[in-house]
Amino acid sequence: MKTIFGTLALLLLSLTTVEAKLLDKIAAIVDDNVITLSQINRTNKNMAIKKNVAPMIYDKPSFSNSELLNISINKFLIRSKLSELGYTITDDQVETQIKANEKRLNVDRKSLMNFLNQQGSTFDEYFETLREAIEYSYFINRVISPTVSISEQEVKNTYFKNNIKDSRLNFKYSIIDYAISKEALDKSEKTKLDEIVKQYRINGILPDSYSTLTTTNLDEITEEGISSELKNLLKVTDEGALTTTIFFNGSLHVFYISKKDLVESEAFTSQKEKIRDELFEVAVKSESAIWFERELNKHYIKMSL
Repeated sequence: MKTIFGTLALLLLSLTTVEAKLLDKIAAIVDDNVITLSQINRTNKNMAIKKNVAPMIYDKPSFSNSELLNISINKFLIRSKLSELGYTITDDQVETQIKANEKRLNVDRKSLMNFLNQQGSTFDEYFETLREAIEYSYFINRVISPTVSISEQEVKNTYFKNNIKDSRLNFKYSIIDYAISKEALDKSEKTKLDEIVKQYRINGILPDSYSTLTTTNLDEITEEGISSELKNLLKVTDEGALTTTIFFNGSLHVFYISKKDLVESEAFTSQKEKIRDELFEVAVKSESAIWFERELNKHYIKMSL
């Protein structure tokens, strides 16, 4: 008899919960998860705590309801993916992290509860936000990060762009010089040399009018002894890229920069890890956005906000 009464009680509780959800405006359904407008509004009111606990997720000064809804949907997509990988963040894991945070900040549970109360938040909300942050970090480390790679060339190109106006920068190059006599081309063809060279590097084919094009490899070229115009052109061109067309000594030239290094690289060495981290963060956000967009098609999602 107790079992029957217990089952009935659970059923009534379940029906009451469903009825409460229906009375609230449903903002979205993700598989069997319901997101309500009141939850979105509550998240907005708790933004200070959200930013403190999960800054990697709540990374803007403010969010629209639509953006907060997307964050909530993404949370369930992440949770589903982690479950697929056999990983679930348990209450014990969250509690362990809370205790570690309390120890690091030298606060006890009572002080934490008082702080949350002053911020208009609750311990349960803090608890679930921390779970969300742990899930997100694990998702980035296991799912997204392995797909992102930042090359040394990308780091160098970013450093050069950030410091292009620094007159103290002195570069050393390995370049390929594509040159043709000005007289070999008519007026309309002279403006196409950089595009012709670009295609030539791809397919090895030259139009007949460019048959006299010469190719010269030049290694370890420093900025000493070259014209200021050519020096400036090389300086603003990335490693792995072609310059625009330049005219000197009676010929038109386009240069491919196969290697670009600082003669004195101490400044670059001191900054490159920071630059790499910044580029990695941008790439992770971009790849995450692509992943979420792709993952939406694998789930039942109905939005009504």
